[in-house]
Order: sequence, then C-alpha cells, then structure tokens
Amino acid sequence: LPASSQPASARSSRQHMDARSALVGAALGAAASVCVLRLLRPNSPPRGALRQHAPVDTAGVLATGKVAVIIGSGSGIGRCAALRCVALGMKVMLADIDVPDATSVQAECEAAGAPKGSVVVQRCDCRVEADVRAARDAAYAAFGAVHLLMNNAAMQSNNRCGPYEHPDRWKVILDTNLLGVYHGGLAFAPSMVEQAEPSVIVNTGSKQGITMPPGDTAYNVSKAGVKVLTEALQHQLRSTDGCRVNAFLLVPGCVNTMIRTRGDKWVEGAAFKPDRAKDEREYNGVVDRAYAAEKWRERGAWQPDQVIDELFGAIAAGTPFYVICADGETTRAMDDGRMQWAMDDLVFRRAPLSRWSEEYKAEYARVARGF
Repeated sequence: LPASSQPASARSSRQHMDARSALVGAALGAAASVCVLRLLRPNSPPRGALRQHAPVDTAGVLATGKVAVIIGSGSGIGRCAALRCVALGMKVMLADIDVPDATSVQAECEAAGAPKGSVVVQRCDCRVEADVRAARDAAYAAFGAVHLLMNNAAMQSNNRCGPYEHPDRWKVILDTNLLGVYHGGLAFAPSMVEQAEPSVIVNTGSKQGITMPPGDTAYNVSKAGVKVLTEALQHQLRSTDGCRVNAFLLVPGCVNTMIRTRGDKWVEGAAFKPDRAKDEREYNGVVDRAYAAEKWRERGAWQPDQVIDELFGAIAAGTPFYVICADGETTRAMDDGRMQWAMDDLVFRRAPLSRWSEEYKAEYARVARGF
C-alpha cells in the first residue's frame, strides 16, 4: 500500500526501521572510514614481519688464510676493512686509483703484523673494465682465490650536481660509483662462483640512494643504481645451483672519510682551500687523525671502523643483506621511518621527495616524532 494508506502504527514501525537502517549504514560507513584511515597511516599497507636468514651459507669467509680484494682501499671504509682483514689473518689486495694512498695502507697493515707479501697493492681505476679485470687476474695469480670482494670506490660533488647540469660531473660520478661496482661484479663474480668456496661480494651504497635528499642528484642516482644492481646480484647468486657466493649492500650513514675533501678538490680545483679540509686525516688545518675523529664525532659522524663492525658482523652471520648503519645523529628507528616515508611517496601518490616539500613539511614533522 502507499505510505499514506498505511495505518499509523505501520508507518511508525517503518520509520523506526528506516532510522535503524540509517544508523546501521552510518556505523558501517564510519567503520569503513576507520579502515580507510588505518590504510592511510604510516604503517600501512600491511607489511611483513622482520625475518632474517642467510640465503647462502658463507660461514668462514672472514678467517685466517682467506683472501680479500678491496677496490677503493686507500682511505676511509676500505682502509679500515683492510686493517680488520689483516687482524683476522687474511691476505689482502689493496686496489685503488691512488697508489701512494694504497701503499700507505699497505705499510699500516704490515706494521699491524701482516707478513710480507700477504698484502699487495694494485693500481685500479674502477671506471676502466680492463683495470678491474687486471686486478682480478693479479689477485688470483698472487693468492689463488678471492673470498671477499669489496666494491667501495666512490666520488661525490657535495651537493653540486643537480638533475640537468654539469654533465662532466655526472659522467665521473656514474662511471665511478655505479659502473665501477658493475665492473667489479663483471670481473670477479664468475670466478668466485666457479671456485666453489664460501665467498662474499660487498657493494657500498648509501642512504642517499634510498631517501634521495635533493642536491647531489648524480650521487643519489648512482647509489640507487648500486642498490638495484646488488639486489639483482644477490638474487642471481642465491638462485644459482651450487653457488657458494653471497652478496651484501653496505649502506653507511654519516661517516668520517676522505670523500668530502676529494669532492671539494675535484669541483673547486684551484679555488680549493686546504685549510678548509674536514676529513679523516685533518680538520680545518689540523693534521691529526685523532683530532679529526673527535671533531667528526661531535658532528654526529661514525668512524669507518664502526661501519666495518656492522659489515663484518653481517658477513659472519650471513644476514642481513641490507647492512644499514646508524650514526651519531640517526637511530635505527629514524632510518626506518625515513626510508618508509620515501617509499610511501609512491604508495600514497604524493609529490616526490615530499619530505622536503612545504606542502608536507608539517605532516612529516608530526610523523617523524614517532621515529
């Protein structure tokens, strides 16, 4: 019957039912809204749990008699890796474009107890494929095997290489940081797989290759490329029957090395002022490693040996693949939060690099308080 023809009691009952339906609908709508809001929170969409395992058993790589080749070994992280390898009784090839620097590290290794002949220097420009192949041939000729390869050489312009400028700087940075790492894998990986002994390849990336802070675009691109390349390398190694080689991506934070000073010298040329150098060897004209280390600690930097602690711990355990180092300024939670924010730019279709956008500045600050 039309509503006007229904008894008053029936109309009243129907109105109550409509009201209840409206309330139920509103409740369901609210629940749906809550679900949507939950999806928009920083911890969504649902993600997997922390789980670490060694995809390739490489136990015993860091041991007496094993062989390390370190490309980019004349200073910084590479230098400390060499000294740590020597302390473990390993043999080491110091491959570097700067032979005097590598020779200085060789002397340090021998002073630390390395037997004569157990640490050798090889000039190697990682940008040149033939140089890296020559380093491989020399390492196998000298020691018969390679159990640890570190592709560690890098250059940066210190925030002076944007997305459409300085093609000359782009070429040097990409050739060194990305193609240099590729050349290392190209030359060494097949031989290391073929030798059928537990072995490890370490490629040095950067947090800048994940969070992409504006400024040094070429460096960010190169280190993002290293991340992708190393992920693919590890996948291929673990998918190869009988392969005994594992791979790790080393991701340092702020570390006291020579890379900033070398970048300034390269970009500024004759205008570079040596008394402004701030690196592992000197700080504002004071040539003293201990003094420089203390000044960098005050700025929140880690020392290279702390990075090696993290890396060698991961190699010994066989995991994690992503060796993401904290420093004096950032905690693990801060690093994880920053990386998640960067990835969520894609998930939430935000503006790229939204962390540095005025539109998202307040939101990021609010979210970052939870890191």
